[in-house]
Amino acid sequence: MATIRKATSEDRAALELCFIELQTFERTIEPNRVEPEIVAADYIEELLADCVYHNGAVLIAEEDGRFAGFACVLSQVHSSSVIEKYRDHAYVTDLYVRKSDRGRGIGEQLMRAAEDYAFANGAERIRVGVLAANNAAHGLYRKLGFRDYEVVLEKTIPAKDQPKA
Repeated sequence: MATIRKATSEDRAALELCFIELQTFERTIEPNRVEPEIVAADYIEELLADCVYHNGAVLIAEEDGRFAGFACVLSQVHSSSVIEKYRDHAYVTDLYVRKSDRGRGIGEQLMRAAEDYAFANGAERIRVGVLAANNAAHGLYRKLGFRDYEVVLEKTIPAKDQPKA
């Protein structure tokens, strides 16, 4: 069983490395991902700023003294959609378990810790986004009681040979 703790400033390099690993994987299933090394530092900076703004936390999983993965949860997010009845929620922005540490329940531990953090900070609902082609993550979230809430579809608009009239 991994130890879960809040990230500190000393974790920044490990977080950037994990983000690069995550983005590298995501690029294999989603072409709309930039080179991870280009944005890693900025992404982690943005993630930490979001934690301040939305009362969030980056949670670190350690196993045998090794950095095994992380999750980021924002506990106070407000949807701007006027059609939603329940607009306040927590949001898990990221979940990543290093390849060498998968299959031992660390992702589940991180998600449960994110849920506990969100609840302790006033959230009654929690959401998580997942790439459509990431079947393993989608399966984990469903196992933990999440249901599909909204599916966003995307299409690249092909160039037309003829000018519009």
